[in-house]
Amino acid sequence: MLSYAFFAGLWILLSDRAMGLLLSDPAALVQASMLKGWFFVAVTTLLLYVLVGRLVSQLDAAHQRELDYEHAQKQPPPMLVAIADASDEAIFAKDMAGRYLLFNNAAARLVGKSAEEVLGQDDRALFPPEQAELIMANERHIRESGQTRTIEVVRDTFQGQRVLLATKGPLRGADGRIFGTYGISRDITERKQAEAQLREREHQLGAIVDNSPSALSLKHPDGRYALANPNLQRIHHLSEAEIIGKTDFDLYPEATARSFRDNDLLVLKSMARHSIEEIVPVDGVAHIYLSHLFPVLDNEGKAEFICRISLDITERKIADENIKRRNEELEHFSHAAIDRELRMIALKREVNELARVAGRPAPYDTSFADGPGAKKAS
Repeated sequence: MLSYAFFAGLWILLSDRAMGLLLSDPAALVQASMLKGWFFVAVTTLLLYVLVGRLVSQLDAAHQRELDYEHAQKQPPPMLVAIADASDEAIFAKDMAGRYLLFNNAAARLVGKSAEEVLGQDDRALFPPEQAELIMANERHIRESGQTRTIEVVRDTFQGQRVLLATKGPLRGADGRIFGTYGISRDITERKQAEAQLREREHQLGAIVDNSPSALSLKHPDGRYALANPNLQRIHHLSEAEIIGKTDFDLYPEATARSFRDNDLLVLKSMARHSIEEIVPVDGVAHIYLSHLFPVLDNEGKAEFICRISLDITERKIADENIKRRNEELEHFSHAAIDRELRMIALKREVNELARVAGRPAPYDTSFADGPGAKKAS
């Protein structure tokens, strides 16, 4: 601007004086003044154009430097990129438009694309349209609310459908303003599958325990109940919650409780399985139970519980006793019948001998008793 003012001042001062010296004709002087004016307008316009163009270039350069600075501020530092790439969890960062600024190796493996292919793109380049729109909508909510969220999500990835535990939150600059979002996703697919298998196994074991014909229990080494199945609950007319935490001394007469405790200690001492017949009072009547006791070990091989599976064998024992008694009776009758038969054979032989002495034929056939192994009548 100073150059323009200097040039304009010289032009006005010198051009008028020069025309006064060169031209004396008033008409010619007017014509020359007009030409001088147009020349001045053209020169000043050109000068202003150059000056304004230079100013615009300077402004553009300043604006570009500001944009480059802001872009550089948003780019993760190399150390952060190296740390993220070393993690097994998928880590990313996005700008306000949802375009990726950071995409680590674990995230790249998950989507089957390199970080170079992903950076600068949004989720529509990685996921099916419906999933991409849902992801972008959730992250817009995070940017607007400024809140961090941790949720389980299901994603269709290069490795198939995976379950991810995703933590997402806003990215803030030094001034506290939000300039994007970040995310850390842990692949928990195997864990979820293991949990589902564990739940199924627990369901199966629960069905077995609940429907077992035996009275089944788990006790801590100190004798406190940790589990009591429905059959054991029916024996005591108590719910499982009312049994858990109690000991046999709270549930049985002293002698029975002492016997149970001795058997428990035998299992703890031997760390082996034992099958023992136990007398259990049920509604005031003594029942005989065949109990299988064994220790349940923890990961360190220590007894965490004592398991007792007891089957009421009272009726079977009574039946066995009846069978034994009947067998004894049958054996007695059998011996008696054999003795009578032997006496009859002896009498027939005596009669036959008397007939032979009298010169008569023997009236009885006793040859069946004269074969090998036949018992002789005494």
